[in-house]
Amino acid sequence: GEHMTMAMRKDFNMPCINVRPFNIYGPGQTGDGCMRLFVKQALAGEDLLIHGDGSQIRAWCYIDDFIDGLLMVMEDGKAIGESFNIGNPRAVITVYGLAQTIVRVLNSDSSIRFVPSPGPDIELRVPSTKKMGDMFDYKAKIDLEEGILRTAKHIENSIYD
Repeated sequence: GEHMTMAMRKDFNMPCINVRPFNIYGPGQTGDGCMRLFVKQALAGEDLLIHGDGSQIRAWCYIDDFIDGLLMVMEDGKAIGESFNIGNPRAVITVYGLAQTIVRVLNSDSSIRFVPSPGPDIELRVPSTKKMGDMFDYKAKIDLEEGILRTAKHIENSIYD
């Protein structure tokens, strides 16, 4: 996809930018990503199920920080023709550590259980946001615990979740 985007830029002079989001979470998230699923399970007092041994490492980026980064690259012409990682490299934790943190932060009675992994998984998913920082002074602001609390509040107050 990125190569096609840059080909369109080269061949048709289109103002293209590639953005690589890294583990975005928060209000409005759909699907069964582990952050949303773990928060819902912890709020309900259900077991949090970890596929595999939970050693997979992720960097979690709250939606507000992602949107801030996205707007930076969309609104500045110097981003045209470039590719950017948008995420929070300071919110790095294993999947097991995430489950433990969610249970603790939400003061949940949930247990954490390990189940067989349905297939291969990416072991490490952490962005380098150096380019975003150098070009736009981008730095994610919402730490993991604050993002978990905001996400939980949204889920508790949502009729759609």
